[in-house]
Amino acid sequence: MRDPLLIRPYTPPARQGSILFFIQDIQRTTGISISYSSNFLHLNKKIQLTGTEHTTGAVLNTILQGTGIQAAPVNGKIFLLRESSQTQYYTISGFVKEINSHEIIIGASIYDPVTRKGTVSNAYGFYSLQVPDSCNSIVFSHIGYETVIQALPPPDEGQLDIHMTARNQLQTVIVSGENDSVTLQAGYINMPVGYVSNFPALLGEKDVLKSLQLYPGTGSSLESSSNLLIRGGGADQNLYLLDGVPLYHTGHLFGLFSIFNGDAVKDVSLYKDAFPARYGGRLSSVVDIRTKDGNMKEWHGKGTFSPVSASAELEGPIVRDKSAISLSIRRSLVDVLYGKRFHDRYGKYSLYDVNFKLNQVINSKNRLYLSFYKGQDNMFIPGDNVILPLQDDYKFAWSNITTALKWTRVINPRMFSNTTATYSRFYNLFSQNSVVPLSEIDSIYVNGKGVSRIRDIAIHNETEYAINSDHRLSFGGGYTYHNFAPTAYRTNVHAGDATQREAPKYYMSEFTAYAEDELSLLNDRLIIRPGLHFGALAQSSSFYPSLQPRVMVRWNMPHMQYVQASFAQMTQFLHQLTTPVINLPTDLWVPSTENIKPERAFSYSLSYQKQWANNWRFNANLYYKQLQNIVTTNTVLNIFDNSDLWEKKVISGNGYNYGSELLLEKTQGKFTGIFSYTLSWAWRKFARINSGQMFPYKEDRRHNLSLAVKYRVKPRWNLSASWKFASGAPFTLPAQIFPDFDWGRNIYGYLDGRYQPNGGNVINYLPYIAKLNNYRLHAVHHLDIGTTIYLGKGNHFRHIITGGVYNVYSRSNPFIVSYDQFTLFTYNDFYPLQLYQYSLFKTLPYLSYTFKF
Repeated sequence: MRDPLLIRPYTPPARQGSILFFIQDIQRTTGISISYSSNFLHLNKKIQLTGTEHTTGAVLNTILQGTGIQAAPVNGKIFLLRESSQTQYYTISGFVKEINSHEIIIGASIYDPVTRKGTVSNAYGFYSLQVPDSCNSIVFSHIGYETVIQALPPPDEGQLDIHMTARNQLQTVIVSGENDSVTLQAGYINMPVGYVSNFPALLGEKDVLKSLQLYPGTGSSLESSSNLLIRGGGADQNLYLLDGVPLYHTGHLFGLFSIFNGDAVKDVSLYKDAFPARYGGRLSSVVDIRTKDGNMKEWHGKGTFSPVSASAELEGPIVRDKSAISLSIRRSLVDVLYGKRFHDRYGKYSLYDVNFKLNQVINSKNRLYLSFYKGQDNMFIPGDNVILPLQDDYKFAWSNITTALKWTRVINPRMFSNTTATYSRFYNLFSQNSVVPLSEIDSIYVNGKGVSRIRDIAIHNETEYAINSDHRLSFGGGYTYHNFAPTAYRTNVHAGDATQREAPKYYMSEFTAYAEDELSLLNDRLIIRPGLHFGALAQSSSFYPSLQPRVMVRWNMPHMQYVQASFAQMTQFLHQLTTPVINLPTDLWVPSTENIKPERAFSYSLSYQKQWANNWRFNANLYYKQLQNIVTTNTVLNIFDNSDLWEKKVISGNGYNYGSELLLEKTQGKFTGIFSYTLSWAWRKFARINSGQMFPYKEDRRHNLSLAVKYRVKPRWNLSASWKFASGAPFTLPAQIFPDFDWGRNIYGYLDGRYQPNGGNVINYLPYIAKLNNYRLHAVHHLDIGTTIYLGKGNHFRHIITGGVYNVYSRSNPFIVSYDQFTLFTYNDFYPLQLYQYSLFKTLPYLSYTFKF
């Protein structure tokens, strides 16, 4: 028999309301006292009655349904009691932001001290975490920010946004949010842009990609190049994303500087293995770069000047706390500071970058981002320059344009979605003006022009769903429309007809879809992240689908240690064709076709990490990568080649990359530093090259070592130094050379512009190459030192002076190496092979000045 208190007649005044509303109305209408605890009862939760409830018990049963709480009458009162051994959970979510600018913070840790469960903020600063009703506070932490212990508000009060203060910030000299601490896990590096200023840089140009080269498994193709080589892979095997837009070219001045302006960049993430399922399209790595969103509170600006370039940054709110912009501009100064006489003798070079971003808050759950980037390089080298006797005039021009419209939405406290529409274009032009002498009084003037272009239009979605604190799903997909025009060639001959070969255009559709599940088991000691990425490339003559499984397993051990193993299959539908010996600025990006299959990689890795409470950490990694359908060409293929023949010159093969990596790093304190070492091998095998034998790839570097230290002498004065060492690159030398008597191929009998066509007795020679990459260049190493001084008081104007010396002991490192024979041929002469090394920089001081407001 039911208790009279529960069958007492009661008709609610409304069918909709909160739990608290109905409890208070029952007490007021019936006079029954109801006792409860707000610690585990979500009083603000909205309830919809069915309309059939006409007793106190019926109403209480409906409003308490699914809460694990029962109505128990005791001594004339009704107690709302939680069921035995049942804990109630609810979800908190929101955004983690920097306290002054309201810039979102990526990778912040959110931790529940009761359950010892946690999560991290995603690339948009959003987090979602389930907590028990017994939890009173949550800990928010980040290596670059002061820890926040936040008391939990009552449930159903909406999202909980957290604002964090930069750790150890110097109020008089450092803009809030510029921290210099790197988040590091096996196969993953997250680097805030403030870290770029920690160590010396070539000519004072701070470069995010060169900063990544301090860590193991990373390197560069040439001395001082920003071109990343990851674990023996080629430069084209890296996926570069700028605010979600893929880039096909990332270098200024043939790779000496990257296109990523440090003033515009906020955050850089590098994945070397354990690739999340949302990424695809490349074999070696993912470099995900996010630009600044703009200060939502107040206007700030920055300007930097050096003998090489000038840059400016401006950011601030359009409507306070609602919309903001960020604008960064960088331009080279070489062509401005040096006059016409210098340009006529040596050539002319210029570059610029423009980054723009609009950040619009629609409401607490919806936000729009509009980002734009354009970068341009122009170079002119006259034929009569005093450095390289080229005889012909050359002009290079290449540019990137990207645009992204991004919509982020909090669907509910557990689900977050990001939808992005993008456009990108890469354009490369190479022209040559030649004078061909016919006689002492007559010549032909020839102008050749080659163009290569890529255009992409894409849309994709990424969704994250937190089932609970131990189980998270992510899924999404996208579509990309590719328009490739690899080579277009035009020649104009004075007093003759123009020759034009248009590039065949390739119109293709690329489809992607992915799903990933992250499970935390055994009280967070075991983390498993299986995933599946699907990609497909479709065009009129071919269709290539690809299923790419991924899995990561991490075992967390006591004393801040863990072991991680991962496997990832990656597929690359696009290829960059280069000469087998050197990288040319006219390399081609081409798609997979009916005759050229996609490249594939199967990556395995095993890692160990140990961290100490005194901010030291140690990493050790082993990796192995098997490559299939890797493409190359056995000729110098560039945008001057006949556009309908390039596909026939492509050769496919296989390869292997394997090695080990060590890292020891001090992350906090007056003294910080990095020691990294990589031992690696990179092999390739092509049926039609090197007699089908395996040979070391041109990016094979046996040993790669970096040592970088920084010491804070005073709060406003830092000293830094770095030393880098890399084994010499493989290089091909002929086993023999012999004269070429084929006068039909060598009509005038001269090798190059150093010989006159009337020489008569000079003939060409042919090399006999027995084996590819049979020698190695000299090792590359250099010591750099630098210092940074902060000046200015107050919060209005600050000044930074940075100076240093690149290559202190003036090492002549190989930049370009060639062999030739420059002696006139006679039957009685002996001609030894002559090897020439060209070095780019010796000892080079630099100085730059920055002001901020």
